[in-house]
Amino acid sequence: MKRIVLHVGMHKTGSTAIQTSLAGYRDGVFEYAPLPPVVKTERQHENNHSFLINTAFDQYNKRVGMLQRVGVVANDFDRVRLQCREALEACLRASEAEVLILSAEAITGFDPDSTRELGALLRQYASDIQVYAYVRDPFDYVKAITQEVIKLGHAGDHLHPLSYRDNFEHLEEVFGAECVSYRLYRREKLLNGDVIADFGSWIGLKKEPEHRLEANVTLSTDAVRCIYALNNYPMFSSGNGLLHNAWRELHGVFGQLFPGRFEIPARLVAREIDVWDLAWMEAHLGQSLQLPPYSEKDMDCTGLKDWLGRTTPEMLTTIRGELTGRGADVPEDASLVELLFQLYLECIRSFSDLQLDYRKFSADRYLERYPDVRQAGLYPFGHYVLHGHDEGRDGS
Repeated sequence: MKRIVLHVGMHKTGSTAIQTSLAGYRDGVFEYAPLPPVVKTERQHENNHSFLINTAFDQYNKRVGMLQRVGVVANDFDRVRLQCREALEACLRASEAEVLILSAEAITGFDPDSTRELGALLRQYASDIQVYAYVRDPFDYVKAITQEVIKLGHAGDHLHPLSYRDNFEHLEEVFGAECVSYRLYRREKLLNGDVIADFGSWIGLKKEPEHRLEANVTLSTDAVRCIYALNNYPMFSSGNGLLHNAWRELHGVFGQLFPGRFEIPARLVAREIDVWDLAWMEAHLGQSLQLPPYSEKDMDCTGLKDWLGRTTPEMLTTIRGELTGRGADVPEDASLVELLFQLYLECIRSFSDLQLDYRKFSADRYLERYPDVRQAGLYPFGHYVLHGHDEGRDGS
């Protein structure tokens, strides 16, 4: 292997489309690294190397939350981390390509020690490591990444912070500033307006990928409001793989019920931008970044919680209609968040092939049968999903 291409995003710059389209790519010179999914629930994301590389090299336990979300128990953390590292090394040893492509936007969130450890491993197999990063304008990035962290469970009142230097300075220190290339991610700036074709041309692929996929369609403001409301509601989802997939299915339902794009007031973004950080990135790009548009109508918005807490009667009617269409018994006096939670239970019901059916579950009988659940003060159906069903407890 003569060279490694390390594509590091940044986040929300078409990374999923690039990764999915390059899966299995070989042209006699380039090969897209075939890394296996170490955790079963990550099979659908195996073309994104972020999970594996992040789990293998993160030094400060950022991986813990990610592992818990996909159903890995605490006792298995170190074992899974070692498996991830071994899988990467096996791929590096086995590759016969001149250029191996790795794609992991999670690397931009690494601390310096993790980046150095990753760099040391990669240099055992290739002395030439070139890092490629797309960069978004501040407003577009903050809007996109804020939606993403809400999908991952964020329930606070702050926007996801933006720091170009934090994302890329450690990469320049480890791999050399001359080996880190930046390109502005704007549709009109991309080759034919297509990030897949643009990336292929940028790194020098000999042919177009055989299959192409545009992915990660944005959710609408109302769909994100539904997720945000549930993030603030008492939930049960502690590291259970089935619940992880049911939660993803729920996001898809929200996307279908509330089509459109996600928007946040420009005022909320503008006050978070560090002009010195912006200047640092502009100097590396060699061109100016766009500041967020601003209008007086933003003045009545006090914060993210205020903006996302604004719901409409139409939202309640739509969720109620979805539940009724599924044959669910919908309480007359249920609030929006209670209806959203019931829709989550419907997703669990369908994803488990009716094995975990809240409609047939009796909380009173469950607590009567199992006083240990009552004494622990646990939500009955949540206990049944997480523990009781596997333990053979009767939920009828």
